[in-house]
Amino acid sequence: MYSAEQQQLPVMKMTGKTLEECREKLYMQFGRDYTIRDMRTILKPKLLFGHKELLEVSYTVSSSSERSVKNEMQADKLAAFKKNQEELLKTAAMTAQVAAINTKISEMKDDLAKQIQGIAFASGEKHATIKKIEEMLADNEFTFSYINEMTEKIKKTFSLEALDDFKAVERKVVDWIGHSISIAPARAPRPPHVVVIVGPTGVGKTTTLAKLAAKKVVEAREAHYKIPDFSFITIDSMRVGAYEQIARFGDLLETQVEKAESVEDLKKIYDEKKNSVDAIFIDTSGYSPNDSKHIGEMKSLLEIRGLHPDVYLSVAASTKARDLENIIQNYEPFGYGSVIVTKCDESHQYGNIISVLHEKNKKISYITDGQNVVRDIRRADTVQFLINLSGFDVDRIHIEDEFGE
Repeated sequence: MYSAEQQQLPVMKMTGKTLEECREKLYMQFGRDYTIRDMRTILKPKLLFGHKELLEVSYTVSSSSERSVKNEMQADKLAAFKKNQEELLKTAAMTAQVAAINTKISEMKDDLAKQIQGIAFASGEKHATIKKIEEMLADNEFTFSYINEMTEKIKKTFSLEALDDFKAVERKVVDWIGHSISIAPARAPRPPHVVVIVGPTGVGKTTTLAKLAAKKVVEAREAHYKIPDFSFITIDSMRVGAYEQIARFGDLLETQVEKAESVEDLKKIYDEKKNSVDAIFIDTSGYSPNDSKHIGEMKSLLEIRGLHPDVYLSVAASTKARDLENIIQNYEPFGYGSVIVTKCDESHQYGNIISVLHEKNKKISYITDGQNVVRDIRRADTVQFLINLSGFDVDRIHIEDEFGE
């Protein structure tokens, strides 16, 4: 009798000439883990004619042997999977290596392009666009150092290929010029607003002082405010007719003009006026930028306790860059807050003004042109400087958006 487990095992068949042959085959395959369940003689046709007798054996294999067979099959499958996995990993590694090589080649190309560009720039072989921009800046009387600064910005910003687009470079340079112009913000000082204009002789300080006073009157009328009370004081004892000139402006603006020849005079007048007027405009002497003695004496004259003057440096638009540098440096002791550019109607280029004020980190407050006291003064405006650039194709809409108030 067979056990319940043996009865559930699948029955398989094998043929051989004899029982011994069948047993030998079974032993080779399953060792002793087989059981012969039945056997019978069968006839198998021969190739040409007749039949031959074979012994057919029915048998079962124990479950442990069956598991062994399955385990061997799984082991073979696992080995095949591992082999395939290794091949896939090798392929992936090669793909990643190829990608890394391609990336490195791309980086090398970029580095080479930059090196070529650097060599071209270093060798002095300037691109045609850079040459043209430099010529345009020079035509506008920008200083050599300012032009060099712009050239370096162009080299750092544009590739050799991008430099072929002249319009794009020109537009960017105009923006850079605009950003290099520093405009002084409007102030709302407490009364009395003491205004002092200093600067070399011949730049129109007295006329500019009268224009600032007239501007206050006009602005008050336009805003329907009370017309401010103000007074003129002149400390200009050097120029012939200085008092007479400021007196004419005083008559025009219906205000008093006082004359001070010493610190004591100025202090006395200031003490008398400070509580009764909204503004005091002080007219100063003009000296050569190199006349440090008289410049120092004038500064001492203005050192009055409580005066707190709003000091402007006045320079003419046509002043040469080198002279501008001397003026700015020698009037530095006055602590001026900003610069007024005068006589703009006598100059068509402002590169000298823009360059030097940028390099000296100075702000521009007002622009004057013409002799009309009421009309010919206005707040400095970056847009106005840019649209007056000679030879540049300035995009008015763009710069209005970028620099307009």
